[in-house]
Amino acid sequence: MNNLTKHTPVMLTESINALAIEKNGIYVDATFGFGGHSKSILNKLGKAGKLYALDKDASVIKIAEQEFIHDKRFTLKHGCFSSLESLSKEWGIHGSVNGILFDLGVSSEHLDNPERGFSFMRKGPIDMRFDQSSGISANKWLATASEDLISKTIRKYGEERYAKRIAKRIVLQRGKEKINTTDDLVQIINKAIPKNETKKHNATRTFQAIRIYINQELEILRNTLESTYNILAPKGRLVLITYHSLEERVIKDFLTLTDKSLSAPKDLPLSNQFLTKLFKTINKSIKPTSKEIESNIRSRSAKLNILEKCNEIDS
Repeated sequence: MNNLTKHTPVMLTESINALAIEKNGIYVDATFGFGGHSKSILNKLGKAGKLYALDKDASVIKIAEQEFIHDKRFTLKHGCFSSLESLSKEWGIHGSVNGILFDLGVSSEHLDNPERGFSFMRKGPIDMRFDQSSGISANKWLATASEDLISKTIRKYGEERYAKRIAKRIVLQRGKEKINTTDDLVQIINKAIPKNETKKHNATRTFQAIRIYINQELEILRNTLESTYNILAPKGRLVLITYHSLEERVIKDFLTLTDKSLSAPKDLPLSNQFLTKLFKTINKSIKPTSKEIESNIRSRSAKLNILEKCNEIDS
């Protein structure tokens, strides 16, 4: 794994600016990754400022501790952001957080490490878990899941039109021999899809779908977003970097859910005082510059979304 200092996150400047950092504020990096965002946040904080960070990958925590251990403003914990509400209470910052950053998706380091099984470009075991200390690996899931579940998963989370054909091939192949490596899975997908696509690798959507399912990414994001209102201080910000339309849809649904004028039944006679927004959109779907995409091709699908908690008095 690369040293933390060598890693530059996608849209680093834009996402840090989006947090509108107050010198003595309290911030959460919900997806620590390799510390690029956290380092930039700490650079903008004063002595009384605080930063709390989470990551599901225990190996990342070990590396980070060496680099950040002496900064008393910083707290890092191994865990998923699904625990953010309980952790914010444990840390004594519930209702006082000025900004939370989510950099969703898979880091370059995970994609580049064949042992993690995230990439169809590198041969390795099909694991795909962000936290390898818990849950079922993609390898084991593919060996036991029903054809119907595999098909539904690939269609729902990968938006793959050949999901049924791929699922059928997977079940057929595993009846003959184990599907052990990413290469094995890629070959199955290639045989199931009638023709190669010019813009995307045949395996892109299937690998994405299995990864999202194994890590329950969308469900966790949906539930966590709903908990952020009570975690944030008034006018606290949510900054989210997404990488595909499914994550964008979760954010859109979340905004509708928390906008009572949109989510309430149209024929329900409610006065305006009850039709309040919990969050407002500061900016959405900001894309990386062409220069950044040129230097990091994986940033091309990224979008930056900025939400702000509405002040209870103003709303």
